[in-house]
Amino acid sequence: MCGERREDRIETSESDLIRAAQAGDRFAYDELVRRHQRNVYRWAYNVVRSHDAADEVAQEGFVKTHMALDRIDPDRPLGSWLCRIAVNVALNAVRKQRFRTKWAEENKPDVESAQAMGDQPDAVFRRRRLIEQLEQGINRLPPLYRTVLLLRTKDQMSYEEIARALDCSVGTVMSRLARARKKLRDDLGDLLTDGS
Repeated sequence: MCGERREDRIETSESDLIRAAQAGDRFAYDELVRRHQRNVYRWAYNVVRSHDAADEVAQEGFVKTHMALDRIDPDRPLGSWLCRIAVNVALNAVRKQRFRTKWAEENKPDVESAQAMGDQPDAVFRRRRLIEQLEQGINRLPPLYRTVLLLRTKDQMSYEEIARALDCSVGTVMSRLARARKKLRDDLGDLLTDGS
């Protein structure tokens, strides 16, 4: 019976799937994602030029689409909506990366100015190393943990907003967030206590 339902989904028109997803049918939304995931990835990859970044952009694009389901017109092709979302998210990711790179270049530890300001070079180095290790630690988190952590810390979404975006309970969001933070603490423990 399950196989029949899946086959029925594959034959369902996109507009019917959108309407069903808007009515809360998770299987309909999953089918929409399945139908469009390759194109969304491709659009993202064309901008960010990295497999991992394109995966993250595609995931964020689908989260944003899910959050905006009620604004999607079922009678218009979903592909154009998804393309716009994917490209915008990818461009934002590129801008953020350029900002980080520019910020890192502009804020390279300068031993002379650090000493003049009373900042010890080793303190500047430790701070920079901590930021780099933190970013690497976040990138090593499993995608579900990383997504919840970034939605909470970077996008400053409430637990309820994250639960709606990821279609899970607030308890699940809190659990994933706690696990993500614990994994980061475990991963970066030596660095966090080094020299403190």
